[in-house]
Amino acid sequence: MATVTVNGSRPYDVVIEQGALKTCGHIFRKKGICGKLTVITEKNVATFYLETLVKALKEADYEVTSIVLKAGEETKNINTIEQILSFLAKNKMDRGDTLVALGGGVIGDLTGFAAGVYLRGISYVQIPTTLLAAVDASVGGKTAIDLPEGKNLAGLFWHPALVLTDVACFRTLPQSVYRQGMAEVIKTAILAGEPLFSFCEELASGKEMQLEEVVTGCVAYKGRIVEEDFTEQGIRKLLNLGHTPAHSIEKRSGYGTSHGDAVAQGLYLMTAISCTRGIMSEEVGRRIFSLLDKENFPKKPLISPGELAEDAWFDKKRRGKTISLILPREIGDCRIEAYPLEALEELYEAGMRYLHERNH
Repeated sequence: MATVTVNGSRPYDVVIEQGALKTCGHIFRKKGICGKLTVITEKNVATFYLETLVKALKEADYEVTSIVLKAGEETKNINTIEQILSFLAKNKMDRGDTLVALGGGVIGDLTGFAAGVYLRGISYVQIPTTLLAAVDASVGGKTAIDLPEGKNLAGLFWHPALVLTDVACFRTLPQSVYRQGMAEVIKTAILAGEPLFSFCEELASGKEMQLEEVVTGCVAYKGRIVEEDFTEQGIRKLLNLGHTPAHSIEKRSGYGTSHGDAVAQGLYLMTAISCTRGIMSEEVGRRIFSLLDKENFPKKPLISPGELAEDAWFDKKRRGKTISLILPREIGDCRIEAYPLEALEELYEAGMRYLHERNH
């Protein structure tokens, strides 16, 4: 078992352990999780894990109810939040009670958002069941829902009381779902540098993957960033590496492109832009491209530079007519640069041209 403590105004632990779902009741009691519990999950996850979770919690003398939602990004909206809040009110949940998010990033976002606004804030626990959620969405306290105008446009910062990660869940993921998590792992490795990046290169080459070590390394890095900049006013913007184009790619595809594939395309594009502008050496760029290539991610966005630039107006990193872009310089060294929105189309076009020439 590994434990990473995320400090701040409301410190919490991230517990990473093989088989943690079966012992979660004991862990909850040990960590001081109180009151009635409402588990929020989705149909696919419920089939595999809900019964095991509820059994373990009841064995620890918790009173447990559950909500099973439809799966998918399209669920992450204000109508679903209203459904959850009504359920909590009808079940007389109070400020001493706790929500439990069992699932991926969508469920984590919905649960955190609901916890943050119900009765002006109650406790919640994250139990990520995907690698993507474990290394990204479950840590940091950012919760959000989508609007018709764009992804994650309504939300709040609300830290969980505990994150409990059972790495056994990831070993049963379909390869396509597992790959989505690797996009965020690679993003974190570019930011964190060595030894995490080299470890990713080794596992992409077919070496036995130590899941606990990977998740712990990613969580520890993100935890340090969050401690320093909880509300994303400065250094935490680095965690958005690749995400400005990614959110546009997701939205333009009607969320048919998965978050992981969109992030990978964003990483390709931002690395290409760094190479074209001389911010990054060709040698470093090749290492990043090679790592992404080994995971067989799509290499180039299927939308135009103009569409990417247009969607930047709805990005949360925009301030007036400029936007903060995160550009890699070295492995473990990325910079935050403010760009005029009017210059984005040309910038994206140069990056796409670089990728086209590289792939042909």
